[in-house]
Amino acid sequence: MQRLLQAVLLCTGLLSPALSANNLIEVYELALQSDPQLMAEAASRRATGELKDQARAGFLPEINLSASTNRIWQDTSSQNFGGRRNYNDRGYTLSLVQPLYRRENFVFSEQADIAIEGADASFVLAEQTLLVRVAERYFDVLGREDDLTFAVAEREAIAKQLEQAEQRFEVGLATITDVTEAQAAFDIANAAVIAAENELVNSRELLRETTGVYHELLASLQDDSPLVSPEPADINQWSEVAITTNPALRVARSNVNIARNNIQLQRSGHYPSVDAVARKDYSFQSDNNISGSTRTNQELVGIQFNLPIYAGGAVSSRTREAGHRLDESMQNEEEIRRIIMRETRAAFNNVMSGISRVQALKQAVVSNEKALESTEAGFEVGTRTTVDVLNARRELFSARRDYAQSRYDYIVNSLRLKQAAGIVTVDDLYQINQWLMQ
Repeated sequence: MQRLLQAVLLCTGLLSPALSANNLIEVYELALQSDPQLMAEAASRRATGELKDQARAGFLPEINLSASTNRIWQDTSSQNFGGRRNYNDRGYTLSLVQPLYRRENFVFSEQADIAIEGADASFVLAEQTLLVRVAERYFDVLGREDDLTFAVAEREAIAKQLEQAEQRFEVGLATITDVTEAQAAFDIANAAVIAAENELVNSRELLRETTGVYHELLASLQDDSPLVSPEPADINQWSEVAITTNPALRVARSNVNIARNNIQLQRSGHYPSVDAVARKDYSFQSDNNISGSTRTNQELVGIQFNLPIYAGGAVSSRTREAGHRLDESMQNEEEIRRIIMRETRAAFNNVMSGISRVQALKQAVVSNEKALESTEAGFEVGTRTTVDVLNARRELFSARRDYAQSRYDYIVNSLRLKQAAGIVTVDDLYQINQWLMQ
């Protein structure tokens, strides 16, 4: 099958000579280094990690230095003193504020920890999504390659039958109807080849979108690749694992905890704050002043207490808003939980039915091969028509395409089941990679 595929791709111009096939792991490793979605999630995770330092900063002192220098022109009129005077005025202020109690700092610190946990879960979700997406697009390319291979083979078989019909017509053994029917079938088969070529090009574009490079030849699936049932073979156990482990649900739970924590953050607007303060002031005015030059130094330390009494109701309003946001996030979590439950059970059913479907379609290929042989034999003795042969051949190639696609669907659905349960890892790709032609 691999050699036939290469020959077809070379003939159609979709493959360059002297190329080695990339396997699933090689494609995945390229995607790890270049997939924009994963890179963006990694950057988001690093950004969220900065919240911890920002929260810690709320407990540390704040030190500020301000300085100024001025030239003053003053014109004074009074009974005792008057006249004009010019002098310089300069100085600086060094201040330190050490928070002793600010409730919002404690709440924000807890919120930062929750957000970081959520970012970690979100990154795991992105990794698992990439892993499955690579497999989906890898096997989509293989499926489109098979479609092209079968389409070309079907067209060649119909071309031979068209040639045979024309020869039989010339000697009076067939009617013009046989020729036109074969010609119509050939035209349809030719259109199918054109469509298959386009689908293959588009599927390669999808894979390039993930890895950043084009893959002209991929390692094909072995003919004897195994069909492994889910372990455990209990749909309810898979659902329980998904509810506990799925990273998307962990992200949703993190959002709920952040929203719940945000209520406390808004309520902290009602709480007092206590700070230790220290300040040093220095000022100097030049001797062109009436009293001569003046130099002032002032230092102070103390405790500053602040109690918010009324802010127009804004704090209470923001607290109520946070409560509504909590309700919203809880409903979102419930929606995600239900989606994960549905996807897990659907994936389990797809794997189980996929195994049976692969086996059934494998038998269907055998049956259609025998049916075509019988139909061709009947055509030779005149009991079957050209249309019968064309239909039998069409059914055979359709069965072959469906069988090949069902094997890819089974593999992808197996990964989707583990993804829904939140336990898919690169080890699963390594196992599947062993089923490919090396």
